[in-house]
Amino acid sequence: MHRSMTLKQRITLGLAAFLLALAVQIFLSFYQSGTVMQRLDDQMGQFNAISRFQGGVERGLTVLGDYRWEYGDADTLLSGLDSAFSTTDAWLWRIDGSLETVSEEEYLLYSAVCTTYKSYTALVEQLEAAVRTGDDAGAARLYYDQVLPCGSYLRQYTQQLLNTAISDAQGTYTEVSALSGRVKWAQTVVATVCLVLGCFMAWSVIRLLDPVQQMIGASRDIVAGKYDAPDVPIPGGGREIVQLTDAFNKMKHSMAQQMNTLQERNEMERELHRQKTEALELQNRMERSRMQQLRSQIDPHFLFNTLNVIQQTASTEKGYRTQALIMALSHLLRYSLMSNDEQVPLAREVRIVDEYYSIYHVRFGDRVRMRWCISDSLDLTETMVPSFILQPLVENSFKHGIAPKEEGGTVRIRIAPLRAKGLLRISVCDNGLGIEPEKLAQLQEGLASPRDRWEHIGVYNVAARLQLLDKRCHFVIRSRPGFGTAVSIYLPLVEIVEEEFEDDTPADRR
Repeated sequence: MHRSMTLKQRITLGLAAFLLALAVQIFLSFYQSGTVMQRLDDQMGQFNAISRFQGGVERGLTVLGDYRWEYGDADTLLSGLDSAFSTTDAWLWRIDGSLETVSEEEYLLYSAVCTTYKSYTALVEQLEAAVRTGDDAGAARLYYDQVLPCGSYLRQYTQQLLNTAISDAQGTYTEVSALSGRVKWAQTVVATVCLVLGCFMAWSVIRLLDPVQQMIGASRDIVAGKYDAPDVPIPGGGREIVQLTDAFNKMKHSMAQQMNTLQERNEMERELHRQKTEALELQNRMERSRMQQLRSQIDPHFLFNTLNVIQQTASTEKGYRTQALIMALSHLLRYSLMSNDEQVPLAREVRIVDEYYSIYHVRFGDRVRMRWCISDSLDLTETMVPSFILQPLVENSFKHGIAPKEEGGTVRIRIAPLRAKGLLRISVCDNGLGIEPEKLAQLQEGLASPRDRWEHIGVYNVAARLQLLDKRCHFVIRSRPGFGTAVSIYLPLVEIVEEEFEDDTPADRR
């Protein structure tokens, strides 16, 4: 059964024929410029070489003919002859004397020119030798008896060679002209074939694009939700376009049927989303309860340590020191009871650490020292941090780093903003005993997933609160035995700027 060619096959065949015709056109262009024109260029080169050689011969004969043998300048003669022979020697070898490319007559004349030129050259060399030795009479006899007749023959043979080359070139030009005409005719035919094939391919593409444009318009209606638009009409022509159009119409009907199912699924997804939102809210409440539980663990631990210090001091001293300790303790307890807010000014954290240090300093005296290094760009009253985030770190440095060391040490607290990252860095460093590598590894592993612990409860409490506070928060601890320990925490930088109204009076600002 006969089967018509598909649209793809027709386009492929047309494109192949077009490329073939284009390749033929390119070949003919190269053939015309590389073969036809090359023959003309070779002929012109042959004329030029013969003419330049003939000019050199004429120049040499003219120099000899103008020379006065009795009183002439020998150097001028020799210089003129050298110039003439330089020209003839340079152009003789460029004359094409191959029997394969020139006629037999031109080949014989070229051979005669070469033979005569050798004889002429030998005679002129004898003449130059006589001139150099001062034998002007002998040079003159040699010129009139041998050089002049030989030069005349060379001039005659060269002129005949030029005339023969011109005569042969006329036939070559006629042949090349005819060949060039045939090439141009072939180029015209090939160009016509390329034009016809281009029109066929353009017509095929237009037939392909027409139904595609209709499907693009129908696709826009589908995007807009208009599934009741008329179907794309089935075009005539290639069966590929017919199959494509039919598949597109079926796809549109299938999408319309699926819309109802998608709407039902959307209702179900909205209900699931509402349930997930409620579950997340419940999880957030549980996390806040967990955070409050972690924060509350520090109160009895801190109270126990503080009371222990006061008890030991009261047993050794009386009066004002005990009063000062109790006063500092009352401040600490008052802050602990009032610090239920999630965020407090950094100034309150600094003050509570100073109160804690005053109690610790009473017990250990000058063995313990504390130094502050706070960035000048921070306003402590307007920078907010989680409550009880700093005191546990300072307490840990005094208790585990400085106190066990016989000569004591210093705790340095550095606070600086990292505004480019939106973070606040707080570092607590001591020059105490340090931590052994094995214990430091265990401590770092525990800080990665802090849970309820009895040892280093303050540090683990801070690490757990940081995990619940913000994803950007992290806890870094470094230590070397005998050199000390450095703890750094990174918090979100929260700065509250009070607005100053322009209508405030000077009295109000006082």
